[in-house]
Amino acid sequence: MQRILVADVGGTNCRMGSFRLEGTSLTLECSARISSSGLENGQDLFFALAEGLRLSPEQAGAVVIGLAGPVDGQKGSLTNGRLRVDLADISPLPAAGRCLLLNDFILQAYATLTPPGVQALHVAGPAQKNDGSADAVSSGEEEGGLIKGVHSGNIHAVIGAGTGLGAASLLLSEQGRPVAVPSEAGHAAFAFLGKEEQDYGRALCKGLERPFASAENVLCGQGLSTLHYYLTGRMLHPSQVGDSALSRDTPTLHWYARFLGRFCRGWILSTLCREGLWIAGGVAAANPLCVSCQSFSEALYADSGDVMSLLQCVPVRLVTDTDSGLWGGAYAGAALLQDSECM
Repeated sequence: MQRILVADVGGTNCRMGSFRLEGTSLTLECSARISSSGLENGQDLFFALAEGLRLSPEQAGAVVIGLAGPVDGQKGSLTNGRLRVDLADISPLPAAGRCLLLNDFILQAYATLTPPGVQALHVAGPAQKNDGSADAVSSGEEEGGLIKGVHSGNIHAVIGAGTGLGAASLLLSEQGRPVAVPSEAGHAAFAFLGKEEQDYGRALCKGLERPFASAENVLCGQGLSTLHYYLTGRMLHPSQVGDSALSRDTPTLHWYARFLGRFCRGWILSTLCREGLWIAGGVAAANPLCVSCQSFSEALYADSGDVMSLLQCVPVRLVTDTDSGLWGGAYAGAALLQDSECM
């Protein structure tokens, strides 16, 4: 038995979990959550892990850190926060330096192969692939086991809106372990269609003092408040927008769902994720109407022409387990430990 510690650090919350690895089976032993605002460096983060999980990181077989921001080797930072991590400055590291620093949506990509991904709610497209391969991806030696025998050429994709907007994909191959591919798609320019949307886009850009609005500006954080204010004249905190306007039938819900559906459509076409798109992140998980209302599906399949058959064959799922990033980190940590044993 080995233990894996995971920290999934977002712009608002830092989730932490301790997993037990026995053979190929992962079990979540305990988890904790703190605010990310008090974290400034790697030592702060490792101290929080030790305090929150009551286990020293040096005693773990592996430690996996996911950051909602750019990661380059041993260095990474939060896009919407003060935290800066450099593994070279942390001492002592876990045994034999078995520590991974990854973008948080790399964790979410791996999570599609774990219980939160398998148990995600179907919201659009076929419930399973016609050839049964969706079921094959969802099966393991036992619940939480490392997935083996996936089919060559399959791709999973994942997006998630919260404080920021993340997107990644997972390449599945019979020749080796699944490989997660990061992206910065959330920072690409967002397309507003029609006069009403374009008027809003101009107002949003004026407020941002930028020449264009990114998908993150539209779908995350302050973007929720700005959209609701534009439509209603009421300025609310992003969390209040969810409670008052995304949980029931309102203009804000339908505009937001349309924007989210459009981004999902673009990400499906960009990744060719025939095995499915998983929608993670706090906004949709807390407000499932964002992906179940008609405005979402209309935008997902709008004016699709020659690509309609591709879009309609992709299962779209909603991840409701807020610990999904922890499970994805544990999957990555287990793979690291297996690799080290084979050396």
